[in-house]
Amino acid sequence: MTRLYASAGAVVVNCATDARLLLLDQIRVNGERQTVAPKGRLEPGEAPLAAALREVTEEAGLTGLRYAGYLGREQYQFIDRDSTPAAKTVDWFLLTTDDATTAAQAGEGFTQARWLTPTDAAAAASHPGFVVFLDRAASIAAWRGDGPLPFSIALDRAVREIATAAAPLLAPHPAAGLAVCGSAARGDFVDGWSDLDLIAYGLPRFDDTTGTLAALVREAAVHLRVPVSLHIAGSDWRRVPGAGPLYDMKLQTALRRVGADVAVIAGTGPAPQPRPVQRDDTIAAMAVLQSFAAHRTAQPANDTSDRRDRARRLLSVACSAARLVALTLDSQADLRLPALVEVLGQRHQGAPIQQLLRDYDTFRRAGATDLETAEHLAGYAANAIDDLVRRLPTPTAPR
Repeated sequence: MTRLYASAGAVVVNCATDARLLLLDQIRVNGERQTVAPKGRLEPGEAPLAAALREVTEEAGLTGLRYAGYLGREQYQFIDRDSTPAAKTVDWFLLTTDDATTAAQAGEGFTQARWLTPTDAAAAASHPGFVVFLDRAASIAAWRGDGPLPFSIALDRAVREIATAAAPLLAPHPAAGLAVCGSAARGDFVDGWSDLDLIAYGLPRFDDTTGTLAALVREAAVHLRVPVSLHIAGSDWRRVPGAGPLYDMKLQTALRRVGADVAVIAGTGPAPQPRPVQRDDTIAAMAVLQSFAAHRTAQPANDTSDRRDRARRLLSVACSAARLVALTLDSQADLRLPALVEVLGQRHQGAPIQQLLRDYDTFRRAGATDLETAEHLAGYAANAIDDLVRRLPTPTAPR
């Protein structure tokens, strides 16, 4: 039997040192020298985000850390010290700080902490499989720096406050968890524009924990002034009774990405295992998005708030359609907008959605504040989705 270990760690970006990355030099008990990022095993009842924050403080002496995103899950196998086969998962988070003062923990063999450029960090890292997470962190930091678009302090406060408050609420339910997804996990959250998207799963159907959790999230959204969307997965990992097809589609898509760009921030329940994506599932989901876009485009906007909400929703649905199609080409695709354009180019080069995504990415990096630009871009959303639907294969005829 394979022994299983769960760990978490972080790539820390120092915003005060031109986006340098933190690595630690270590001499292990067997004398091996290595250069690594802070990480360690989850303690009993501890969620991956809490473990990552704790490990950075313990191993590098850093405090004043801020959550900025999720970089994905590393998985590998090895032989344990007693010759037992073992497998480990490491959830890697993106954290930021403005303080370069570190104190490497000598008790665990760490000899120094270094702030390195992305190129130097990739060259210094001892484990080749980890470099992809360094590259992802550097790419997110560069995307923001090109704006310039600062990392969101409001997002950090919301994620950490909600995670801390939800942890004791979920503790009595070993199958339950709370995960962050969307732009808040991808690292491209934009203040004043993006929603903090959360998924709760594994909660008992007739337990009042769900209502308490929803109230907790609503209260946090109000006093932190961050729009929060909480999706509840039922006992079969699908939607709660009464939710609509768009809700169900977005929930299922997100649950399939746990460990890629969906991260558990509270609770310790195992990641849900929804059924594999089928071609006809994608076609049906695209039809839902197409219908929603047509409906929103036809709705009147009575004031500035309505206009802004309509533009946001239409652009969000266009991105959802693009991501669905991209996942049929590469199930582990990077779903940030610049990477999404490249993935779609594999099969749909020249599709209108590509230019819309490029322009929308430029708009977001500039701070997403110009309503007229947002409305102009949103005006192309329905047609771009229609074009993508026409490019899809014909649904399988029922037997």
